[in-house]
Amino acid sequence: MTTALTRLFSLLIIISISSTCLSANKTKKPKPPSDYDKGISAYKKDDFATALMLWFPLAEKGDAAAQYSIGKMYLDQKGQRKDPSEAAEWILKAAKQNHIDAQTFIGQMYLKGVGVKRNFKAAAKWLAKAARQKDIEAQYILAKLYYYGDGVSQSFGKAAYWFKKAAKKNHTESQNLLAQMYLRGEGIKRKPKEAKKWFEKAAAAGNANAQINLAKLYLHSKVVKKDKHKAFKWYKKAAEQNNAEAQNQAGQMLENAIGTAKNIKQAVVWYKKSAKQNYPPANYNLGRAYVHGYSVAQDFKKGVQHFIKAAEKGHGKAQMDLGVAYYTGRGVAPNSAIAYAWFYVAAATNIKDARKTKNGLYKKLTPEDKKVAVALATEYKKKYFVRPKR
Repeated sequence: MTTALTRLFSLLIIISISSTCLSANKTKKPKPPSDYDKGISAYKKDDFATALMLWFPLAEKGDAAAQYSIGKMYLDQKGQRKDPSEAAEWILKAAKQNHIDAQTFIGQMYLKGVGVKRNFKAAAKWLAKAARQKDIEAQYILAKLYYYGDGVSQSFGKAAYWFKKAAKKNHTESQNLLAQMYLRGEGIKRKPKEAKKWFEKAAAAGNANAQINLAKLYLHSKVVKKDKHKAFKWYKKAAEQNNAEAQNQAGQMLENAIGTAKNIKQAVVWYKKSAKQNYPPANYNLGRAYVHGYSVAQDFKKGVQHFIKAAEKGHGKAQMDLGVAYYTGRGVAPNSAIAYAWFYVAAATNIKDARKTKNGLYKKLTPEDKKVAVALATEYKKKYFVRPKR
């Protein structure tokens, strides 16, 4: 009997305590927002004056989050004059308090010379601090600094290390660049299959650069079994993201029926999109389309205009065809001296028949025209020659 009463008494106590706790939970008031949180709310409503008013006292007392936020406001010109120097001061204060975003941001400001004197060494220092605290963007930028040796001693090994850190956290450009290092064996053991894996991860996530690199693997590499259809698929995906290189390449594959059915009309559509972004190979291809009337009304003048755009950016074939245009007078007033100058630059770029054509034309020029042609050729080479990539 005593035992039963004891148990009943204990049960009543437990019920009483539980009821009290439940009652306390019901009546517990939510924590009022801090001044920093109020500032965030005001900022989101574009009430920048209120945000600044709430954050400034906090920042002066050493609140790192407020310091960083004020710095960003000065930089983004939110509700006040743009002042990069003032922005850098506040962001640096936050960075010194181990605020990760501030460390990454001040590192980038040192890289670009925004609000501070450009200083790659200082940039590397702050990016390394943030990278060690697992900031993905800092890891990616630090890897690039090690790759090129900017602000740090060049180290492909350290570059690969940091790219891999960021790549594992799904930073797609790090995945793309890590894949390239695996493919070339830079700072890391050459592993073509590993390269393909990282290209695929980044490409599937929508990284246009990786999509292009994966397409190149399928088109030219011995790393994977060649597959022109897969190559076209990945070029097209990158082209649909407005990547100029991919748009031009998709156009060429459509024009030449590589990995897809021949469709010159669609090829010209891609050339136009790419040419609008001033991509020299696309300007050249679009120029060809106008000169030959490929799926567009033949228009020598428009064709030459596109040849000029490509030629002035060092495109050798465009330089050669522009020389032909000036020699024949198609789409432009004939001028043998200018024709010779373009042939001269094209020859320096090792374009087929350019040297032979240049020499043949030179023999036909008058002594006076030869002087003009040689002077122009020297000038054009200085301006428009781009050494071919090996």
